[in-house]
Amino acid sequence: MNKEQAYSPLKIFHQRKSLDLLRDGGQPNPTHVQLILSDLCNQSCGFCAYRWEGYTSNQHFGELRADGTMNNNPNRMLPKDKVFEILESCRRLGVKAIQFTGGGEPTVHPDHIEIFNKALDMGFDVGLVTNGVIQRPGIMEAMLRMKWVRFSVDAGTKETYASLRKTAKENFAKVWGHIGELCDKRTEASRWEPAPQLLIGVGFVVTKENWGELPVAAAIARNMGADNFRISAVFQPDDEDYFKGILDLCYAKAKLAEGMTTPDFKVFNMFSDRIADLHAAHPDYSFCGYQHLTTYIGGDLNVYRCCNTSYNDLGLLGSLKSQTFEDLWHSQEKRVKMEEFDARGCPRCQFNGKNKTIAYAIEQDPIHANFV
Repeated sequence: MNKEQAYSPLKIFHQRKSLDLLRDGGQPNPTHVQLILSDLCNQSCGFCAYRWEGYTSNQHFGELRADGTMNNNPNRMLPKDKVFEILESCRRLGVKAIQFTGGGEPTVHPDHIEIFNKALDMGFDVGLVTNGVIQRPGIMEAMLRMKWVRFSVDAGTKETYASLRKTAKENFAKVWGHIGELCDKRTEASRWEPAPQLLIGVGFVVTKENWGELPVAAAIARNMGADNFRISAVFQPDDEDYFKGILDLCYAKAKLAEGMTTPDFKVFNMFSDRIADLHAAHPDYSFCGYQHLTTYIGGDLNVYRCCNTSYNDLGLLGSLKSQTFEDLWHSQEKRVKMEEFDARGCPRCQFNGKNKTIAYAIEQDPIHANFV
């Protein structure tokens, strides 16, 4: 297992049947489904795309209160039976991977451990994005069966962590403790047959408030025994201008954190890629291949093209309130929406690299293809 390929855009070349179908003008079933169990979160990150009023993913995320104000942390969750129905649809569609993410915090859902184990027992590759605060009995055992877990920490000190995520300072040590505990349990379980394949990662989204703590956070992650540390950049309405005056400093700190890489610990410095995406703003291509291979099912029971266009008219493919995911995916409504979609209408995209790779992979007559 090559840990350095965890975020490679070249993974698409392993989905040859889907690429062949796209090349022939068809619409493949998704390989990877992002499933949002809960739109409710136990934290309130100041950089959360879903809660940032005016941002793309906030359009239909919040709920209007009786007094006319907006509740951007709605207590909205997928019913357990509906989740099981969605998983059955995914199995029939040939979906290979389920990612539990937000929306909100997946572990806020009261049935999250049962749901995780259901997906695992059905044979899906399972990934989880979590803030790591909630640790109920059985969660560690479920995570050890997953392919990967990424803990969103986004800070190197308890003060910045608490301020940025609007949570108690003691949760900073609690989360790192949970990360260390999971790493230790994986080491113990390495004697099992089969041994866990779990990769444990830490996520750091760079903002105006936390950029200086990148090297510190990377060092903590390495010392805790994590496999990787992913550096990204906050996506928000101001795009690249958000980083005006600190961009070079952010680059420098990200480079220092990247230097923490060892044979057992990989720092994925994706900051420059995300800044390039923010600089480009609207994609300069019309075909979005990503929407065909990875889809997003929101806590509002709507299906969206991707996380970037979730809870937004631009990304809406249809609702699961009165139909199965399988029926929606095979519907004429969904087919037409995908056929008519022009990626140049997106205000920004973090999947430019993947989309350009997919476009090249399905090109009918690529130039100089035999000059390897």
